[in-house]
Amino acid sequence: MNKQNLLSTHNLFTLRLLLSLLGAYIGYSYRHTSHDYWFVMIFLFTAIAIAPDYYQFKQHGDNHKALIDRLLHWSGGLCAGIVIYAYHNSGRIFHEEAGLIVLLILALTTYLDGIKKGWRCIFAGLFLGLVTVCVAYFDSYIWQLSALAAIALIYSHYHQSDDAQADTGLL
Repeated sequence: MNKQNLLSTHNLFTLRLLLSLLGAYIGYSYRHTSHDYWFVMIFLFTAIAIAPDYYQFKQHGDNHKALIDRLLHWSGGLCAGIVIYAYHNSGRIFHEEAGLIVLLILALTTYLDGIKKGWRCIFAGLFLGLVTVCVAYFDSYIWQLSALAAIALIYSHYHQSDDAQADTGLL
């Protein structure tokens, strides 16, 4: 599998949703350590978001501005996550609250990234926001989130042609 296929929007969307579901499970089972998981996910989601633009820049060298815009956008989310983690380490925020706040920052950053990049990032951001609400208020939510993710992945799989139309400006 080549890099271009590996970095397709559908594959990255699948990875985001699977990592979100894993985080929902960790938030359900290990509430005291979920903040560590979501902190690492901010870095991983940043890498997932920047990788396609970086690869395209390395190949063609023509989308320098898009790469810089994306780096600046995700660095804002990273900085906010680092500040929350610093508050947590100083004892100003408890474990559960730190995890929820970092997850909410990740959800917002992903959602706002989707405004420029497409419906998959918007859905992933909304999904992360839903995970935040579920972890905070409900006791049983894993299977419902799994069902929603499965439906979204099936829809994404059968609408991969939307990516080609979006690149040409037809969508």
